[in-house]
Amino acid sequence: MAGMPEAREMLFIHGGSHGAWCWQPVIAALERYGVRGHAIDLPGAGEDPTPRAGLGLADYVAATVAALDRLGPRPVTLVGHSIAGMVLPGAVAARPERVATVVFLAALTLRRGERGIDQVPAARRPAYFAMAAASPDNTLSLPFDEAWRRFFNHLPETTARAAYARLTPQPLGPYLDRAGQGADGMTCAARYLAMDDDHTFPPDTAAAFAAKAGLVPTLIPGDHCVMLSDPGGLAAALLDHA
Repeated sequence: MAGMPEAREMLFIHGGSHGAWCWQPVIAALERYGVRGHAIDLPGAGEDPTPRAGLGLADYVAATVAALDRLGPRPVTLVGHSIAGMVLPGAVAARPERVATVVFLAALTLRRGERGIDQVPAARRPAYFAMAAASPDNTLSLPFDEAWRRFFNHLPETTARAAYARLTPQPLGPYLDRAGQGADGMTCAARYLAMDDDHTFPPDTAAAFAAKAGLVPTLIPGDHCVMLSDPGGLAAALLDHA
């Protein structure tokens, strides 16, 4: 995108139930363009051993800030997928000098003081609370058929089951916390990428989320987890080479 600051390093923050593992195909694709990618496990996700029961949005922000600090002084492009959109504004506010550009990828966004749970479609909210209440640690876990439909509907079943096996229970806590920083208050450059066949945040929902950040989304082909179904296409879109 003309006029956007360019960083040769990207830090990827995963969405609900995923982990750093989901970004590896994109990181490999970026290497062909001479861009280094880095990904982290948020607390309680992927291989991170943090107990999930008491986690909140501030824990996700702190983990992202710590990752920025580990990468050193050069500004990076910070990419957040799905509920990681709640995390990015807080990380940017904490380390504005470390972020050249933010990319919201099929991301849920909040204004300051809003809660993630209130952005979830009303028909889904009771199930979130029911799953959390039935779990031992206040978490959400979708059955395979729903995860396949909602997250990675472009993957064949065998590949989808392999991805599903790597999902971890998603803490409800971050959804319930009010945002200390909003997407509407960021001062760095930003983009919003939406997918045309996203069954979690369809294009109209994504456009409303993008508008909170003062953005118009760029629509690209793919499902909600395009990093798994089309990592090369996502890498090109991230670099505006699509």
